[in-house]
Amino acid sequence: MTSRTVARHTLLAVVLAATAAAGNSAGAGAVVLPSQTLDGPNATILDVGGAALAPDGTGGVVYRKLVDGTPHVFVARFAHGSWSAPIRVDTGQSFAATFPTIAAGNRGRLLVVWATPWAVRRDRKTHFALMSATLDPGARGFGQAIEIDPDDIGDGSAAYPSLAMAPGGAAYVAYRVVTNPLDADQGASLGTMPMRPGDELVDVRVARFNGLTWSSLGEVNRLDDQVTMRRPSATNAPSIGVNRAGNAAVVTWQEPSSDGVARIWSRRIFGTTPGNVLAVSPTTLDGSPVDVDADAPALAVSQLSQAKVAFRLLGGSGSVAGGSQLFLSDLPALIEDTAQRFGVAERIETAASIGRPSVSVDADSGYRLVYSADSAVRLVTGDIDGRQPPAPLPGGNGDLPFATLNPEGGGVTAWPSLDDGGRPVVKVRQDFPAGEWQLAALTAPVSGAVDGLATGESERGDGLVAFRQGSAEQSQVVAAIATSRPASFLATTPNRWVRAKAARVRWDAALTSARGITYTVTLDGQTKARGLTARRFRFDPRGLGDGRHDVQVTAVDSDGQETASALAQLRVDSNPPQVTVRRAGRRAVAVVVRDTASGLRRASTRISFGDRTRAAGGRASARHRYRRPGHYVVTVRRRDRIGNAGTWRTRVQVR
Repeated sequence: MTSRTVARHTLLAVVLAATAAAGNSAGAGAVVLPSQTLDGPNATILDVGGAALAPDGTGGVVYRKLVDGTPHVFVARFAHGSWSAPIRVDTGQSFAATFPTIAAGNRGRLLVVWATPWAVRRDRKTHFALMSATLDPGARGFGQAIEIDPDDIGDGSAAYPSLAMAPGGAAYVAYRVVTNPLDADQGASLGTMPMRPGDELVDVRVARFNGLTWSSLGEVNRLDDQVTMRRPSATNAPSIGVNRAGNAAVVTWQEPSSDGVARIWSRRIFGTTPGNVLAVSPTTLDGSPVDVDADAPALAVSQLSQAKVAFRLLGGSGSVAGGSQLFLSDLPALIEDTAQRFGVAERIETAASIGRPSVSVDADSGYRLVYSADSAVRLVTGDIDGRQPPAPLPGGNGDLPFATLNPEGGGVTAWPSLDDGGRPVVKVRQDFPAGEWQLAALTAPVSGAVDGLATGESERGDGLVAFRQGSAEQSQVVAAIATSRPASFLATTPNRWVRAKAARVRWDAALTSARGITYTVTLDGQTKARGLTARRFRFDPRGLGDGRHDVQVTAVDSDGQETASALAQLRVDSNPPQVTVRRAGRRAVAVVVRDTASGLRRASTRISFGDRTRAAGGRASARHRYRRPGHYVVTVRRRDRIGNAGTWRTRVQVR
């Protein structure tokens, strides 16, 4: 079968029990949806630049395609469970676009960054600008392109931008600019010789987006312009991440130290103010100096600004271990006392060759790390209590894999592979909290080579997987969504006793990337309503007895996945306080007024014994002795704390 053979829209999903039986409720119903072709097949699609997914399950895929022979930027947006038609991003821009990348915020908000030429200066060289455009919630098209950096970005070959957005729309971008591509003669004339052959003078720059405009933070790398850096490439590109509030970020990059060895560095950013430069990679291992470059920094930042940085030490001559080594280093959350320095980097694996890693982290210090080692894909999971040994993933071919993380355990991992017939596919493994997992193989209608694999992750563990597949003549942009159950949510009842007619429950939205979420309400284990789309429900007061009731709301998405809220307690009191009268000896009675629900309002209690005598006001009980036999009417006026009131009467006979 040739690469042009038309294949079916393929999803192979096999549930494999790891430590729990398949179909266990912890993972039941989780779905890797079938892949969809967003554009193509045609000869105009060039590459996929990135994918992004917001916490509410909206997101998008950015890619380049030719328009009248010129590369331009397009996006397919994912919202409400479906994909939009391709949307042109760089409208009004006539020159070729490079380095497209994408970030997503809630409600379908998208931000795209790319590089484009803008002028030929007196040096007769083409100079590039870093541009951005936004697709706002509810909008059908991107807004006008705006320039990010007031200075140009040189010849545009070094940008490799890294983009991160908070749910509310604040974002950061990290990128590079070659300020002088040195050769030996240029270095001698400037008094700055390349530290290694091919080194150049490079800035690592950061800018912050407030939802409307960009603020340039300038260069953030450690050393001055007299220290040269390795020629920019995809394997030494900077990476940036942002916390959930959008007011703090972490950036990491490669830069040589004064001895000429390239190392990994990082900085926190508070708003638009960079913090101190922090060392990430080690200078010594097992008592020996590290004389080989560190590269391939991969960064993940949690909601609370904890950062995980994975990086590689290159093997070969000078390596302290002889082979390539993969490390993982941790920068604690801002609330920790040690938040201003990285811990000792943990060595994960040593192999003849190790590919670029991908890492994700959640708010509870759980993480997933995926990478290729000697052309096999491996997955490492861990948390504050330790990590599991690297686990091999089936059928990897050594290309760059990606991982996402479910904060309640589990996650999604994607990597290029081959199916049983030897055809290129993207495999997706979805892990569930109880230990079971399922494996899917994604492919386009027209088979062919796979490249440009990209993933987006929500902070709940949903994964958006995108890639390009096919020959140059029949290129396709393909994407699929791996959904987890609806996110945990809170159901609330009134925090006081209420009358039956005011008995109600409200709940937060259960975030999900699936379409058509509905809710089921139960009271004391009995279903009271199904298929609700509103996030509130008022109970029928008929038959709703006094006392404490357990209320639970269950979110059900269109894929049948369910998440139940924690039990909420509903306190109902629809009746006035109770009155009891009993004989208390010859010609005597005792009256007791009590309310076992909201409680008795004593100040409103009045007891009359029918012989022109009354108990002192505000008493919940009273004893009275009649002077002579007869028939008397005991009258009690009472009220509880939420206003249930009434007058109670009974006839007593005294002999």
